Amino acid sequence: MSDPDLESRLQSHYRRFRPDDSTRLLLAAETRLDEIRRQPDAARWRRRALAFGLVAAAVVVAVVAGGIFLGSSRATPAASTTSTTSATVTASPSARVISKADAVAALKAFLGRDPGQVTVNDPTAAAGGQAYQIMGTPDGVFGEARVDVSTGRVISLILTVPATTTVKLTPVQAQAAAAAFFKAHNISIDGLTPTVKLEDHGCCKNYAVEWDRIENGVTFPESVQADVDPSNGTVYSFIEYRAPYGPVASPTIDRQKAIELATTASGLTKPKIEAVQMQVISAPAYAGTGWNGRLVWSVQLSDDSQGYVAAAWVYVDAVTGETMIAGRG
Repeated sequence: MSDPDLESRLQSHYRRFRPDDSTRLLLAAETRLDEIRRQPDAARWRRRALAFGLVAAAVVVAVVAGGIFLGSSRATPAASTTSTTSATVTASPSARVISKADAVAALKAFLGRDPGQVTVNDPTAAAGGQAYQIMGTPDGVFGEARVDVSTGRVISLILTVPATTTVKLTPVQAQAAAAAFFKAHNISIDGLTPTVKLEDHGCCKNYAVEWDRIENGVTFPESVQADVDPSNGTVYSFIEYRAPYGPVASPTIDRQKAIELATTASGLTKPKIEAVQMQVISAPAYAGTGWNGRLVWSVQLSDDSQGYVAAAWVYVDAVTGETMIAGRG
């Protein structure tokens, strides 16, 4: 991992792998605009949603004096209704049961080799509990990993990021390579819906392969993602995200109304709708905000009318119409 251009090529991965460093979070929020401009499709926005949520919340804590904020506003509330949307209630482990040494041992077993010199940071919030962040060295065999403190499972990993623009695999082959990787590491994708996308970062290309829990058109906070080298099928990064959630209320705000509310909340001059999706929020970033467990419309907007691309990501509560600015760029 001695490539001098590694940082720029890792920026997209930091967005998904929820780093704890506020400087990287700010960088991630600022550098995502070129991707939005090139490929503003719903799949790309959706792949960034969970991680960008943490970017927004962490930046609030780190640089609130600089004027970046996470705000909410309430539209006229709609009547609450009994839940009709299917949901699986997931337990939330919280007890810390493994040591830093145990976490390194778990990573070693996952890699099948000694990870070399590492730095293990204290546990931070992760889906359903907490996780150790393990950092490798610039010339080591891996970049970053996170290990769940309760289960000892490796829940995310970044290896050496390949600088290749060669595409030899088809999307089907890339999906098969990712599925084989997850099977080999006992990471379940049963019942999840796959999507595959070839991403072009200019300097390099990769297949982004993702499986999500989707029921009745609603995306739940259960996702398994992998980045695959398109030249040889190697999985060089992955994340397993399974957050707890409970019964989900039936929506009373339709898609068009959600777009109207999000457009107003965004404050953009001439907003364009990039993606709209109904989902259930459950992420450490929103702990204590009252938003975890809500059914929301996730609306991503952009505006290039001022000579540059501005972006806003807005949550609209699908029951009450309340809005929250989850991120800006």
